[in-house]
Amino acid sequence: MKLVPVFLLFTSLLFAQTKPYYYPVQTSLGDHHITAIAQDAFGRLILGTDKGIFSFNGFLSKQITSSKLYSKDIIQLLKLKGRFIGFNRTGQLFEIKGDEVVLIPLLDSKIQILSLEATKDRNLRILCPDAVYIFNLKGNSLSLVSKTEIPFYEKGRSELIDYYENEKGRFALLSSNELIDIDDQVARTLPGMTGRWMIGDKNNLILFPAKPNSNISLQYINKRFKNLNKLIGAFNHSIQKVVRIDEKVYLLSETGMIVLKVGDMRVKSVIVGLHVTAVFQDKNKNTWLGTKSKGLYCIPDGSYKLLNSTEFSFLDLYKDKIIARSSSGEMMTLSKFGRRIRNVVQNQVQKTDPKSTGIQLPLIVADEFVKEILPLNNGVFLLVSSKGLFSIDAKSTKELRDKLKKGIGRNVILESPVKLFQQSDTNEVLFSNLDGLFSLDLNTLEYRSIRYFNENIDPSDILFHKQAWYVLSSSNKIFTIKKGKVTHEVNFRENGSNLLVSRLKIYNDQFYILSDKTLYRTKNLHGDLERLEELSRMNDLFLRDFVVLNDKVYVATQFGLFEFSWEKVKMEFPSFILGKPAGDHQISQTNTFGADNIEVTIPYELVELMGNHPYQLQYRLVRNGEKDQIHWSGTSLSLTKLTFEHLSSGSYDLELRLFDPGTGRYSNPDLISFRVKASWYEDRLVWFITGILIGFFGLLYLKRRKRLKKMELQ
Repeated sequence: MKLVPVFLLFTSLLFAQTKPYYYPVQTSLGDHHITAIAQDAFGRLILGTDKGIFSFNGFLSKQITSSKLYSKDIIQLLKLKGRFIGFNRTGQLFEIKGDEVVLIPLLDSKIQILSLEATKDRNLRILCPDAVYIFNLKGNSLSLVSKTEIPFYEKGRSELIDYYENEKGRFALLSSNELIDIDDQVARTLPGMTGRWMIGDKNNLILFPAKPNSNISLQYINKRFKNLNKLIGAFNHSIQKVVRIDEKVYLLSETGMIVLKVGDMRVKSVIVGLHVTAVFQDKNKNTWLGTKSKGLYCIPDGSYKLLNSTEFSFLDLYKDKIIARSSSGEMMTLSKFGRRIRNVVQNQVQKTDPKSTGIQLPLIVADEFVKEILPLNNGVFLLVSSKGLFSIDAKSTKELRDKLKKGIGRNVILESPVKLFQQSDTNEVLFSNLDGLFSLDLNTLEYRSIRYFNENIDPSDILFHKQAWYVLSSSNKIFTIKKGKVTHEVNFRENGSNLLVSRLKIYNDQFYILSDKTLYRTKNLHGDLERLEELSRMNDLFLRDFVVLNDKVYVATQFGLFEFSWEKVKMEFPSFILGKPAGDHQISQTNTFGADNIEVTIPYELVELMGNHPYQLQYRLVRNGEKDQIHWSGTSLSLTKLTFEHLSSGSYDLELRLFDPGTGRYSNPDLISFRVKASWYEDRLVWFITGILIGFFGLLYLKRRKRLKKMELQ
């Protein structure tokens, strides 16, 4: 499955078209033939396959019982009036009700279903080889509204293969290669092509052949045919299905998918290497692809673009251009469109020191890697290399070069390999080696260690901004350092967040934090992280590095260089589906359990289709409304139930919520209540009556003792 994007990138290089990104979704249906996709009111995907019907919540696939179907091979699913109607390979019409499939009896058992459609009046249209039926679906029965017989029908020779209605009338495409105007009762032979599929608009039709890249397509308008060009920029696809969603036309084939814009025969994008059998757009505008034996794929919605298919491991900015290093080590300069700019890399990537010594860095001398040469006062230079920190006295560039080549004239400041070295606009620099983080005074060339609570700091990024240092450590912390002391710490492993931060950068007075799953930004390091939502919806990406240029964000991944626009999107948490509590000693049809209960189980389902899953699931069980005494606990996102054993008597509220570790936000808790009855010895009424009885008999006993005592005195 990792090889699929290779086809994607190869296609992108061949044609000047939108480069689609898609990723495989783990559904446990990899060996299934996904033929139909729909979405229910809870947000779950309903998947029709050759082995039955499944619901998918983003974590697990659950099969829907279909024991009444002769064939498990589902041909189509249609959502109509909030109900899911479909038919299978043997022509049985059915409805999905809850967790089972219910058959819908046809009025005529001889009806051979080709496909299902919804009419403008929200009735059910059934296309057959010889006729078009319209039914009103009431309850579990069909009421015939109309039947239109196909003119010029001849069994086995001239049968309906596609149908369309628009403002100009009703049209049928026959297997005899004729277009039928049903209202005018006129048949027209398609000139110069064999039509297989038909889509339309208000006043025209487009007719596609089986191979639109090899044969012309036709436009039918004002009762005339007009030749359209062959598809340019498409592989040799043999089209199996045509689907229109909004303003896009999807041509599905055994070798991939072609995407066109309605009214434009130019190819917008191509996917190669998948046998695409179904396409669907969910309520969040994400596109889902069903395939044969390759599972489910997702094309997340967004304005992002894949600009360059080269795998980069490092990105930086230089004069409004992107400096990039490929995984093979090659340095190159890119424009803001991701295109390589030739013959500028050598001059831009290698730096010349500020005093025009003519020494280009970085530099390899014998067995030493020279990272920096800083000119100091009175002809002294600071040398930063893989061997340590040194000062060199040199009155001219020639003398400096000679001493570098011969390895002489050095004064040792610190003899240890330097890992990171960062300058500032002051006389202070920060550097690191195997022993930790250090501050160096350029005036005195004295250094000192910077520690935090007597522990060494191992930095992975060092930045200087507005008179302060910011250090990202390998322990997932960001330290603010002023005057050689740590003044503030941000620990991304506290409070359950556990963000794996790999890069820290500053652009336009904002901190940008790259994690393993997405990118965040903030104006300070005290919270309020803002997430790049488009990137969060993507999956299967290894985020290598990033830069921010103007209002665009460029992210390097294993698939290439992506461009994003940072748009403020209202964050909506996924939804829960809470079931009814169940367990032993449950009072029928209630959420009440007897005192002898052993366990109570609360079934639930989290619907989160995007594969990144950036959230954490938390719960708490509150007894008798005492919320302040109960802490939230974490559990796995993929669980489908919570079980509690040997509960004491009382009223319980189970609360579920989601935590976003990046932004620190919580969803509003979802709640379900149940009650455990008290045992007879816990019942207050029993104890009240018992107290009255004890008091009554105690009083009788005292009166009797008093009477006996009086009798003794007498």
